[in-house]
Amino acid sequence: MTDSSARITLQAKWALRLTFYFMGVAVAASSARLAEIKQNTGGSQSAFGAALMLGNIGGMFGNYIGGRLTHKFGTRRVLRIAIGLFVIAQISYGFVNQLWQVPLCAFAGGSTYALANVGANSQGSMIQQRAGKSLMPSFHGSWSIGALTASFVAGFAAKHLSTGTHILINSLIAFAGALVAYKYLLTPEVDSHDQKANPGLQQHETIPAPIKKFIFILAIGSMMSVIAEASVGDWSTILLHENFNISLGANTYGYTSFILIQTFGRFTVGRLIDKHSIQSVMRTFAAIGGIGYFVGLLVANAIHTKSPHTALIVMCIAYAILGLGLAPMAPSFASIAGAIPGIPTARAVARMQMISAFGFFFGRGLVSLLTNYVGLPVALLMPALALVLAGLIAYQLHPEKLAS
Repeated sequence: MTDSSARITLQAKWALRLTFYFMGVAVAASSARLAEIKQNTGGSQSAFGAALMLGNIGGMFGNYIGGRLTHKFGTRRVLRIAIGLFVIAQISYGFVNQLWQVPLCAFAGGSTYALANVGANSQGSMIQQRAGKSLMPSFHGSWSIGALTASFVAGFAAKHLSTGTHILINSLIAFAGALVAYKYLLTPEVDSHDQKANPGLQQHETIPAPIKKFIFILAIGSMMSVIAEASVGDWSTILLHENFNISLGANTYGYTSFILIQTFGRFTVGRLIDKHSIQSVMRTFAAIGGIGYFVGLLVANAIHTKSPHTALIVMCIAYAILGLGLAPMAPSFASIAGAIPGIPTARAVARMQMISAFGFFFGRGLVSLLTNYVGLPVALLMPALALVLAGLIAYQLHPEKLAS
């Protein structure tokens, strides 16, 4: 790598970390205040969960068009536009007062965030390949720092600002920060180089059956980990406030614990991946996170009526363990997709995320449905099991074998 190329890669690395940071900031404020958003709509837990499911359809749409748009316009330009539209969708959450408005916000947010994710993960995979070492976990770690920052602020803002005002200010700051980083990301010329490096498959050509099968299995594993991760943003504040009787403000502590440990994990797991295999690290972390969260949720549910504050402590520990377990999952699934030989990075990432979003739609719906029959605490055991399964699937995925 020449000095000029090394400088461009270094600038892009830090610019993408900053981009991921502000993406996390944009997401976390509305997630931390979902309990209040739900109260403003007057909907039940199952109805509100069903309304949020339209975000998955939006995610499918965003991923479906993501590969095509990045091929035509480049990952950097698509990323800038998508983040701008996503910020508008997030702002709208702060001002909903009817249940029917939630699915509209969810679809807009899901589609634009998925599009931004395709651009960001494709940039990350290309930067990682240029640098020659595992960087994707640290990129996603920057997202976690952004979400952690926003969740800390949300605990304070819940006592002093309305939901709409808080999310508006948070979203504008996130967009301004992402704009600063934009010009230092990899240029469209690098996207063209990535496409030329995989000349065997053009955008309009059919994906060969072995690669298609590999991406499908990869997407199922990714879907399982996303079900586990999204359950925290969707339900943690609602669970602690409505089921465990924790006050508003304090009900954000579980989400904050999750993000805090996930952040630590994402900035340290890269060394483990470089030392061991990415598959082994994913399986081990998923087992620890899934089983630890499963046990913690059972314990907290058993004791919350007698000691809500003890239940809160237990759930903070459980969410922290879940955060550790999920630390390598999303970035590693994206890394594996980007390492598939014979297919451009953006197309592989977009296809994986589209299939994952389709399956996640049903998984998220199942959690919402289960709340009607077994209650939210028991329904949330399913995401714990999904994470363990994601680790088992990841252990079987070796993209280098596709080249043989």
